[in-house]
Order: sequence, then C-alpha cells, then structure tokens
Amino acid sequence: MHEHPFLKGMGLGALAGAAVGATMMKNEKNIKKAAKKTVKNVGRLAEDAADTLADKLPKM
Repeated sequence: MHEHPFLKGMGLGALAGAAVGATMMKNEKNIKKAAKKTVKNVGRLAEDAADTLADKLPKM
C-alpha cells in the first residue's frame, strides 16, 4: 500500500510537462502562438458545451 503507480505516473507527467514548458519558454513567439490556440480551443469547447446543454433542455 506504500506504492501508488498512479501518483508516480502523475509525477512523471508533471516533470515531462515542465521540461517541455521550459524548452518552449526560450521562444516567446511560440508561447504567444500556443496561448492564442488554447484560448480559441477553450472558447469552442465552451460553445459546444452550451449548445449541448441547450439541446437537452425541454422545448417550450
């Protein structure tokens, strides 16, 4: 019960993400491009979620 493979995997994933993030920090243009892409995707996700929720509401 002392070893938790899930937590080890999460830790390794966090370290890998930090390493990738550190390498991307070298070029600010890449960061801005990735941020714009992320904001656009989050906006689309929110719109899709709202549409799905609206479809499940009873029609009046």
